[in-house]
Amino acid sequence: MSGAESGKPRSVRERPLKRTAQRSNQSLAVAQTRAQFTLSRSFVFEAAHTLTRRDIDPPGIDASRRIHGHSYRATVEVTGHPQGESGMVLDLACLDAELVRVSERLDHRLLDDVAGLGPATLENLCAFIWRALAPHLTGLSRVTVSRDARGDACSLTTRDA
Repeated sequence: MSGAESGKPRSVRERPLKRTAQRSNQSLAVAQTRAQFTLSRSFVFEAAHTLTRRDIDPPGIDASRRIHGHSYRATVEVTGHPQGESGMVLDLACLDAELVRVSERLDHRLLDDVAGLGPATLENLCAFIWRALAPHLTGLSRVTVSRDARGDACSLTTRDA
């Protein structure tokens, strides 16, 4: 039984522990108000494309011009401060809705036909996704597109991130 339960005053030893816990909680609350968090969410899309790479393909062989496809993973990051009572940077349901909108423009498409994309390079895919999301996602800080089966990836990052 502690001193408080027995009606006796708390021991000197119990008081500092409670104050330390209060200070710790206050410090955490202050740190969270100054903290920046980065949320990330990925989506996968399957798409085909062609490329003209005259500098790489041997003369007379345009292997990359043949239609071929990849499985892509796009990861989108949003960085910001916790907002309001929820303490969320962004509601993930809002992020999901935007990712679905962009994914539908890319998934199971011939990327050569996607307006505004240009040649279907990883760099252009990052820029395309960025341009599609930036007007709708405050705090967009990074877009990464990877082809996991090949082990390659490209990221587009703001200077602020």
